[in-house]
Amino acid sequence: MLICKYTDPPLTKKEQEELQQKKNNKEPYTEPVTELDITDFVTKFTWSGDSEQAARKLDFEIIYNTIDKDEVFSILDLKIGGFIYLFYAEDETSTPVEIFEGRIFYRKRNSSSFTFSFTCYDDMVYLAKSKVQMLFDGITVTDAIKQICNEIGISIAENMPQINTVVSFIADGKSCTEVFKTLFEYTKADTTNNSNGEDYTVICLNGDVTVIKKGELIENYIATDLTDIDNSEHSESIESMVNRIKSVDDNGNICQVFTNENDVTHFGMIQDIYKMQPPKENETVDNVKMAKSRLKRLQDESSFKAIGNIQCITGYTIEVQEEQLKGKFFIKSDTHNFANNIHTMDLTLEYMPETPEVAEIKQEDIATPVFKSSKRKKNANGGNGSLKVSQGLSTGFDAWGGTTMNNGRNGCAEAVGKIGSYYSPFLAQQCTNDVVGVPSMVANADSAGLLEDFSVAGLQKGDVIVYGNDDHAVIYDGNGGYYGNSSSKNVVLHGKNYNSLGTPTKIIKASKG
Repeated sequence: MLICKYTDPPLTKKEQEELQQKKNNKEPYTEPVTELDITDFVTKFTWSGDSEQAARKLDFEIIYNTIDKDEVFSILDLKIGGFIYLFYAEDETSTPVEIFEGRIFYRKRNSSSFTFSFTCYDDMVYLAKSKVQMLFDGITVTDAIKQICNEIGISIAENMPQINTVVSFIADGKSCTEVFKTLFEYTKADTTNNSNGEDYTVICLNGDVTVIKKGELIENYIATDLTDIDNSEHSESIESMVNRIKSVDDNGNICQVFTNENDVTHFGMIQDIYKMQPPKENETVDNVKMAKSRLKRLQDESSFKAIGNIQCITGYTIEVQEEQLKGKFFIKSDTHNFANNIHTMDLTLEYMPETPEVAEIKQEDIATPVFKSSKRKKNANGGNGSLKVSQGLSTGFDAWGGTTMNNGRNGCAEAVGKIGSYYSPFLAQQCTNDVVGVPSMVANADSAGLLEDFSVAGLQKGDVIVYGNDDHAVIYDGNGGYYGNSSSKNVVLHGKNYNSLGTPTKIIKASKG
């Protein structure tokens, strides 16, 4: 059995003042409706969800008339923006469980059939319709989701699972749900924290946004043609297939190609482009895995109509034992119909094999990727050493962070010169003179009277730290970290621990000249 309750939308400040004024003047007034039970007015409910749509939807229809036609009829005024709460109970003795909480987005009256129909969505609709401009800088996927929800004012479940994939990117005018998809692409490509390649999805439960593991099995339920299933269908399609991916860097150079040659042979080539992400310190993104995840194969899709079960909603997996369908199936979409005390459901399913077939992917490595920061100033060749240290470091990293040096993996001195040129006259000169070797830079610093043996006490923000026998150099950030070129990642980055790079041996006092 279902129980449906309605609450009026919140009053605006002006409406609150007008209501209070009527009370003060002892004029007739109507209090806002709260948790009004409208179950007896509803003739049918349709509760649905789809993996291609963010929000769950509730359509319902009520009997409706006017006082002119029926003077004893109790009129329901269900307003746009009003809250709808739907509860389910097995029987009259069971405790009702909330299965939907949302707002009325659409209503339509049909005078000839004496009905009023309504369409409601849960709070995920606000995340689907709202766009954000956000920078995620070295935070976990879970924290990024919380940041997005806080921006739009959507409540978050206290027990939201922790996803530890670390991401850094700019969400530039994307809808919240588009950003969620991007976050979960990073999660799937995280070989450190997600070695099994688990996929996730964001849903709204009891009015709170949370994350569930995509394809989590509904326990103690098996759909069978003997007890539940009325009829079923099965189809196959290559409409969404992608069997070759070209990975490109920031300059548009093709760096890697991934091809499912068997699918190309069987079905013809369908190609997509993946733009590689510049690696950042402490990030857990794997560009190879990200690119491969874009490959799509032949899609199996099944559907059936059965006796309803409120647990069977989009995002979960069920077990099926039927003439055409046997095994575990992911629910891609669901539609639950409640009418005349009968609950039926239509499910669209995707087969989930116990041992997924691993496609043979041919990988071609063509070129080393070159990255440029999205914030990099055009024609930025360096500064003149005139800025203060903090401002100069910020400006220097703004211009060169995330870029690949001309000397590639051997560009540590080049990076030090370019970044430091904005606040240090010495480093500005090194940059202008194209000094790209650490030994040469050390010798020049010695001649300029700026070279010291390394000591923690002597280290200041903006100084250059030299390692080993003039093997490597970075700029100290004043807080235990560094700015410099990463030979392993082939880009300029901001690291958190300068001691992780080796044994410091010298300091170039760039903070003083």
